[in-house]
Amino acid sequence: MAAWPGPAAHHRVAARLNAGTRDGALSMATTAWRFSGTEGADAAVLRLQQLDSHEVMDVQDVAVLRWPQYSSGPQLQEHVTDEGSKASSLAKRIRKAGIDSTMLQAVKDDMKVGTSALVVLSADTAIDAVAESFHGQAMELIRSDLSVQQQDALRTAFSDHAG
Repeated sequence: MAAWPGPAAHHRVAARLNAGTRDGALSMATTAWRFSGTEGADAAVLRLQQLDSHEVMDVQDVAVLRWPQYSSGPQLQEHVTDEGSKASSLAKRIRKAGIDSTMLQAVKDDMKVGTSALVVLSADTAIDAVAESFHGQAMELIRSDLSVQQQDALRTAFSDHAG
């Protein structure tokens, strides 16, 4: 895993996924990433939790999909970053938005045997810092609710930090 940039680096990062805000409210973005193995998405979840704790991004919800060789279809695990008791997890989901079911179905339809995918709902994301933390990780943006320009910026940032 890449070393964490210091707080000053976070302030220098000008590119934010959600730069366009209205009335001071942050918009959210949903992105879906495919990994070549069935465990790639699991490793990414741990990185996302660290990025969230370092305030590089605000992770609202995460879903992991896996399609093992022995399975007839992709397996979905939702709300994988929820922690604590069932009551606190429910309270957290009520406070925060969740991933749209049509996005999850579309990602399932894009899956291939032997792969995994990560669907992330996030806000206020520092693209360069996130891309740096995933340096060397083979992953592909397969779906998002971003504009074409934002998707291009995201792909460029990740390709600039590719291993």
